[in-house]
Parts: sequence; structure tokens; C-alpha cells
Amino acid sequence: MHLAAARAALSGATVVSAMLLTALPATASVAPASTAQVAGAAQAGVDRGVLLTKADQPPVGEPYGDPWVSPYFEPDVTGPTCWQYGRGTGAIAGVSARFSTPTWFHSYNDVWVFSSADDAAAFERQWRADLTTCVDRNPPAETGTAVFDITKAGEADGMEVLRVTAAVNPYSTITHHFWVAVVRQGRAVYAVHLLDYRHGDPQLMPFDGTVAKIKAKLAAYYP
Repeated sequence: MHLAAARAALSGATVVSAMLLTALPATASVAPASTAQVAGAAQAGVDRGVLLTKADQPPVGEPYGDPWVSPYFEPDVTGPTCWQYGRGTGAIAGVSARFSTPTWFHSYNDVWVFSSADDAAAFERQWRADLTTCVDRNPPAETGTAVFDITKAGEADGMEVLRVTAAVNPYSTITHHFWVAVVRQGRAVYAVHLLDYRHGDPQLMPFDGTVAKIKAKLAAYYP
């Protein structure tokens, strides 16, 4: 099946599941009011000024549109790529925004705020432990997401950038990539997951400017 045909066959809920690389609840695509209310309360504790602008996203050669802020983001049970959905993060608040280009790219900006720097560090340690089991937990199947490889692709402003090679099941031969940078500073964590729909083995996108802006934002809002 050609890439365009496969993408057209995917529902919005399935694509969201692939982007998070976690086992989202069955109701995630049509969340009940209570879920939206809980997520909204968590987001109310975050100043949206901490989010990067569309001009701050990794340059991809295409313009980004205005951000869509997810009303369903659950920072208390949702972590970065490969986090086991449903396990507590320890976060007291968070916000998630998506910046999309016309064709190939979606940049997901997720922020978690914690009561202390120690809690933020524990969250990062657990996420890194989850990375080591991610491929085994996400094999090719009829539904969900297949994860084939997680590689350190490079560094940006002193932070590592990971490349996650994945596919939306059952189209496991049509891969895409996530470029992932996670920055922990003080009592907050900011992750950028750049979904790259180009099939194949593309080169690393430049993240230096983006990571530098993240550090400046976290220093200003959560010193």
C-alpha cells in the first residue's frame, strides 16, 4: 500500500495513539466530559506562556500553523514517548500543544510541572527506563503502534535527541520517525516530539535553537 493510501486509511484516534506511543484508553478519541474536566484542571495550573511559539519549533523547511492545545492531555498519567500510559507521573500540572505543517510534520510540545526538582528527576529516570523496554512492548500487530528502533541521533545544546522509528499497525512496513528531545530543568520537564511522516531514513532535524528556547522558557517560568 502506498504511503498516501495508508495515511488516508488511518483514523484520527489511531494517529494520536501512534504519536504518543502509549496504550491510550479506548475512550481517548471521544473523551467523556469528566476526562476533559480533569485534564482542564491540570492545565489550569500551567501558564501557557511557557510553550514555545511556532517560530521556535525545529526548522523543517515547511511553515508551522498555529498551535492546537489538547483539552485531553493528562499529565498525571501520560509521559513522553514510550511512557507506560496510566502509571502515575507525579506531575501536579501540565499542558500539551501540537504544531503542524501542511504535509509531513507535527511537533508535539508537552510540559509537566512537579512539586519539586526531585520529583521531576524521578519522572525522567522512569521514562528512560521505559525506553529500554519500548520495542519489546510495541511489536507489529493488528492495532496500536509498532516500535522498531530507538537511537540517539545527536545532541542539541548539550541535550540528546532520540530518533524513534515506528509504524501504525497494521501497516508495519510503512515507517515514520519521531525526533524526541526531553529537557528537565528545576521542577519542570519539557518534551518536543517531532513526528516526521517521511518514509525511509531522513537526516536529523536541527534542534539546537529549539532546545535553547526551552531552557530559557523553563528558567523564566519554573526556576
